[in-house]
Amino acid sequence: MNAENSRPRLRSLDIAPTEHEGQEALVLRDPLHLSDAILVVPMGLVPILRLMDGAHTLTEIRQECRTGHNLDFPEENIRDLFSHLEQSHFLDGEGFEAWRRGMVDAYLDAPVRPSFLAGQSYDADPDGLRSQLEGFFTSGEGPGLPERNGAPGGKPLRGIVAPHIDFQRGGATFACSYRALAERAEADIFIVLGTVHSPTQGIYSLTLKAFETPLGALEADVGFVDTLAARYSEDLFRDEFAQRGEHSIEFQAVFLRYIYPPALEATETPEAESGTGPGENSGADSGTKPITFVPILVGSFGEFVAGGRSPAGDKEVEGFITALRETAVEYEARGRRVCYLASVDLAHVGPQFGDERPVDEAQLRALDEADRASLEAVCRGDAEAFYWSVATDGDARKVCGLAPIYTMLRVLEGCEGEVLRYSQWPDPNGTVTFCSVALS
Repeated sequence: MNAENSRPRLRSLDIAPTEHEGQEALVLRDPLHLSDAILVVPMGLVPILRLMDGAHTLTEIRQECRTGHNLDFPEENIRDLFSHLEQSHFLDGEGFEAWRRGMVDAYLDAPVRPSFLAGQSYDADPDGLRSQLEGFFTSGEGPGLPERNGAPGGKPLRGIVAPHIDFQRGGATFACSYRALAERAEADIFIVLGTVHSPTQGIYSLTLKAFETPLGALEADVGFVDTLAARYSEDLFRDEFAQRGEHSIEFQAVFLRYIYPPALEATETPEAESGTGPGENSGADSGTKPITFVPILVGSFGEFVAGGRSPAGDKEVEGFITALRETAVEYEARGRRVCYLASVDLAHVGPQFGDERPVDEAQLRALDEADRASLEAVCRGDAEAFYWSVATDGDARKVCGLAPIYTMLRVLEGCEGEVLRYSQWPDPNGTVTFCSVALS
């Protein structure tokens, strides 16, 4: 983009307040994960960002700051900010669109979804990753490794709720979900309903790609995905690119591959030989049996919440739930057992998430009470009660798991559950709550 003649227009970005070198600032990130750049912009430069609306040249931005805000920015400061934004692909325009199309085409043509966060959110080395994940089970907060022969008297698992917060903060809660899964799931196919954190055209999105992990690729069940897509009236692949940078399903793929390692790996790794790895400690034949999964991204129910209405009866929602339920019934009739996995977090509150005031102890207690009321509805298998426990106040808690959990409960009609763990990560600037729930 030519700096002299351009009229820069800032893309829609994730913007959060922060403190940098003792000063207030904003952190800019790409919500579509096209760019992995992270820019920290001092608050003093915010007037420049606001004028990058596609209507002003850099010269006009400087003049407007001077006359409208009494701020005389040096020309080099404006050019420097422009350059950083352009290099980060944070500005709209023909150059960005060409770059974006190339990224999308390359991803869609690839047969496998690469590990997007390996080496960032979790260890990229297989041995290091196994050690990291095992530590979540065996730490003081963890539930212990899965029992070798399964939990005595445990009901077969129909569904599980697991967090998708980063492993460092949610590791022990992940482990609670996956211990239950290892001991009680009798499934061959895991249907993962993951929260999507970027804008999508439709509510539900599929992919046929295997998910690469440091522990081996986890194969999508192509037959199940194709059958589901054929049953549904709309294109379930139009938002497929959103899968590329979305962490909610990637984290579950890593844990599933850990609990169910590939057969060759399960017989050759030191863990399997010594009887200390998940394949030996978990119940039944979970270390060696082949599994597949169905990666489904689930978008926002914000339209329903804003309109004060339930998703029940909506053509898109009802059509997908029916198609998913019927496909699962068909596959179970063939002897392919199915288990559902909702990859979700609960509340997101504080200035980082758009709230005015920091989170205090009283608010943490209120979150605990509200979250547990929602989880009571989940454990009753009551999708509508769960939805309204979140939506009645306009989703003030910003529960990102609303749509995936609702969808799972509707598909699983008549399920009942128990909360295995409820967790809060308290931070005055941005608190997140999350949980582990087993459904039978």
